[in-house]
Amino acid sequence: MLKIVTLGPAGTFSELATHKFIKQQSESCNICFLPSIKSVLHEIGHSSDIGILPIENFSEGFIAVVLDELAALDLCIIDEILLPIKFSFVANSANINEIEQLFVQFVAKGQCVDFISGLDNANIQLTESNIESLQECLAGNAKVGAIVPSGSFNSEQFALTIDCVNDYENNQTRFLVLSRNNIHPISNDANKTSIIVLDDDDHPGLLGEVLQSFSARKINLSSIISRPTRKSFGKYHFFIELEGSQNDPLVALALQEISQRNKVKVLGAYKKATLQS
Repeated sequence: MLKIVTLGPAGTFSELATHKFIKQQSESCNICFLPSIKSVLHEIGHSSDIGILPIENFSEGFIAVVLDELAALDLCIIDEILLPIKFSFVANSANINEIEQLFVQFVAKGQCVDFISGLDNANIQLTESNIESLQECLAGNAKVGAIVPSGSFNSEQFALTIDCVNDYENNQTRFLVLSRNNIHPISNDANKTSIIVLDDDDHPGLLGEVLQSFSARKINLSSIISRPTRKSFGKYHFFIELEGSQNDPLVALALQEISQRNKVKVLGAYKKATLQS
């Protein structure tokens, strides 16, 4: 049985992404829920075989804590999943102007900025998960509201519900499927690779040299994100996602060339996700 760990409690978008992954598996799976992103990452390869976590939102970009932990831990990416994301507002008062306390997950907050900015009297309380926000609202008084996943609640439990409060109607979040050891061979349909260029030998032109290795071979990069090493100012790791895999000779040559100058951590090669897959 495949043991999967993800962000809990049950009912989160992480659980939806996990079930989407499970549908593609030939073996039975067991899901374990943990309360925080860091706790999930640290259990991969220990109590669980794999973990599934959000990495990037359509409008808000990458989740910093996941990037930082990927640089520090011995984890690899074996798959990715895309989910459409819709949020609703629920409240214990029918009058939205009476809301004094709003519970919202720390990533969801950035996806519902326009709606939240209209709640002039609400004190924002950040949570670790969207279902925690829902539970806090259910346990709260008449002046409490929450931003929660659409479809995660019974509208009869609340005096007021407002659907689709996310800033963008086509809001999406990308999830990574992670394992501790890269025991999965690169599949023939892998068409995306994630790497980290670790800052262990900073010098002028470091990033330019990396980009040139890809550009000279016409390898397209889909994202470049810098994150501080948290050792000293001015030191950064570079997270890069590119089209292709190490099975492609030009990609293999580019990675070999970069590795001769810098420390490179290949996080994994996998098939690029689509909403239809």
